[in-house]
Amino acid sequence: MSSDAVHVFAWDDAREWAEEALERHGTLAAWAESAPEALRLTGRGTVFVVHAPAPGPEARPRWAVRHYLRGGAVAALLRDRYLDVGASRPERELEASSAARARGLPTPAVVAGATYPAGPMRYTADLVTELVPDSMDLARVLFEAPPAGRGRSDAAPTTPSRSDALRATGALLVRTAMAGVRHADLNARNVVIRDGDDGVEAYLVDLDRGRIRNTPRPADARAMRDRLTHSLRKLGRGYGKPLGDEDWQALTDGVTEARSGRSG
Repeated sequence: MSSDAVHVFAWDDAREWAEEALERHGTLAAWAESAPEALRLTGRGTVFVVHAPAPGPEARPRWAVRHYLRGGAVAALLRDRYLDVGASRPERELEASSAARARGLPTPAVVAGATYPAGPMRYTADLVTELVPDSMDLARVLFEAPPAGRGRSDAAPTTPSRSDALRATGALLVRTAMAGVRHADLNARNVVIRDGDDGVEAYLVDLDRGRIRNTPRPADARAMRDRLTHSLRKLGRGYGKPLGDEDWQALTDGVTEARSGRSG
């Protein structure tokens, strides 16, 4: 679908919603921000959590709506603008997410994406995914959440233990590499944890810069683990809560168990 210079794609059952949201609010993020029940999750920018107005691929009851923001050295200069060459960020995330899901990796289903003109050869963009229920990112589990077994409110998820969250993350790292997927920025904000019926589960998010390989590469596993380790050390220093030996061992145990076929 397209409307003037705005381009949008959507899951079949969500097309009518997407068209109406853009007509009334201009962007998908503006639509989400206007929702009376919208919750804000802060990280790099804001993610709006809203009730799903239409069925998504898995008919989850809530969606996460994210406006793309730049990271790294260019963030201060470009903020949310991207070069309009080749596939857009939402299109790349849809492709990578679909491929990862087809290979059995846990990652939220993409519902819709949109790009908006932002000057010569530039665009801004939004993405809508189904929300992993009763979840929080790994950084929040380790550094921000209440003690394990206690949620913050009736609507808040139960907090998994640190060791269980890190063990599930280690297993996810191995599964990702073995599936031939390389996440370009596997940090603690891009791993989502939930306490499921069959134990603690870890999900990948933000796959727009991911690489899908025909065959697994050991270098990818090392690179993703190094990036995750750097993220955990940096956050630990920032929060004044560095991970201890038991935490690092839990991450290693998850890796070891997944490699030996004992995880998930």
